[in-house]
Amino acid sequence: MELRHLRTIAAVARHGSFTKAGEELHLAQSAISQQIRRLEAELGIQVFTRSSRSVELTAEGRLVLDYAHRVLHEVEGLQNELEELSGLLRGELKLGGMYPTGLYDLADVIADFHTRHPGVAIHMVERTQDELLDALRSDELDAAFTAVDPDALGEDFAASLVFEEEFVVALPVEHPLTECDHITYEQLAAEDLVTYRENSALRLRLEKAMAKLGLEPRNAFICTEMGAVRALVSKGLGVAVLPRSIAADPGPAITFRPVGPELLTWPTALVWRADRRQPPAAKAFLQLALQRAEDTGRDGRSGTPPVALVA
Repeated sequence: MELRHLRTIAAVARHGSFTKAGEELHLAQSAISQQIRRLEAELGIQVFTRSSRSVELTAEGRLVLDYAHRVLHEVEGLQNELEELSGLLRGELKLGGMYPTGLYDLADVIADFHTRHPGVAIHMVERTQDELLDALRSDELDAAFTAVDPDALGEDFAASLVFEEEFVVALPVEHPLTECDHITYEQLAAEDLVTYRENSALRLRLEKAMAKLGLEPRNAFICTEMGAVRALVSKGLGVAVLPRSIAADPGPAITFRPVGPELLTWPTALVWRADRRQPPAAKAFLQLALQRAEDTGRDGRSGTPPVALVA
């Protein structure tokens, strides 16, 4: 009995077909049939019953399949652990991101990871919050940075808050509201708003907060890039709600005031699929990214320190 025989049994059982198992394993149907016959002869049992329409496990075959799954799982674990112990991380790291990430320097974290593990190919995409979560569910991504509250994600995901900052209202320099210490939602609802596309998590967060008070924003301009938002505000065409780190960046002249009296915040969470056995590259990145988040918290720059949790 060889590992290839166990992989063949698992593939045939999964597909219920010799042909489809052959397609998965890149083998001819005749080769699949030959492997199964030889294994049955060696074990002295029948693993599958065959008919013109289906291939099904026998009672003995179900026992063999159970052991096959356990052996293959242990072999995969051995390979991963040997790879980690040898320090030869390689393969791909697939990340998703949604900006801004505040003072959590995501680009620097990725650069640090690349320096430590130059053999790993890093791929990163920027998508909306829902798209990132869907990609995590299907294992298209290993991890994602997105604006969610970790406690609200449910059991499918594990997550850690890596940074949280306040929203501020960006105003033209001579706008009357610059006389206020803070801007209320009622005041905000009376102003033309420069905002973001409909599926933007930043826009949805503001609209949800206003809706609790029976208010709606008066969206006058819709943009997809924060530089454009800032430029329109600077020219007096409206006000905008931005994370403080973005409003404080260099750019066209604006001023800003906090939302109040209750703060509105923008979270950045690192999210991954909870029950997934992470490949070595993903596991190493999660450890590094979470450690960097803890360091950010100790520096006093993050509102809430994250919980270090790696699956």
